[in-house]
Amino acid sequence: MRDLPKTIDADVVIEIDRILNDRSKTAPVPVHQLAEMIRTRIVTSLSAPSIEELIVEMASLRGMVMLFDLPDVPSNVVALSDRRPR
Repeated sequence: MRDLPKTIDADVVIEIDRILNDRSKTAPVPVHQLAEMIRTRIVTSLSAPSIEELIVEMASLRGMVMLFDLPDVPSNVVALSDRRPR
């Protein structure tokens, strides 16, 4: 892993590492969901996109599959199950 900039919170990196180590290698890593979970567990000044970037980097180094799930989206986004058949 690369050297982290001084603005990175070591507690966040340790929490991401712990979570990724506990996850199955076959289940996809839900990037946005994990970032939100970390933000609720740890008091940090890092933004959600910064945490997501760390998760992506750390998961990719482990060769883990990632799920880039959408956060809670406004009503103008239609879920696949809501689409009408052609």
